[in-house]
Amino acid sequence: MDTKGILLWAGLLAVCAAICLVSRRMKKQIEENGIEADGVISRIEDVGGPDDVTLHCYARYRTEDGAEVEGLLSNPRSDLAVGQPVRLKYHPKHRTNARLI
Repeated sequence: MDTKGILLWAGLLAVCAAICLVSRRMKKQIEENGIEADGVISRIEDVGGPDDVTLHCYARYRTEDGAEVEGLLSNPRSDLAVGQPVRLKYHPKHRTNARLI
């Protein structure tokens, strides 16, 4: 492998590591400082390929200031259905990032 290939792989690994770190930090911040809210599953999207089932679940909820937002759930369960009520925590600064509780 030449130098360009090595640099390309190193850059790709650095981006993946950065994404993992941001994701873990966001999860920790929601767990520690998240604001609880009642929500409803608003949509479920299959974003996987033909041989892969990857679902993104979204919930609608009201924030403390009364704004209605739709947030992506970072820890969806397989038994969720559109219209189902859920209890969640959302990030105080990034209100569209939420976790089921």
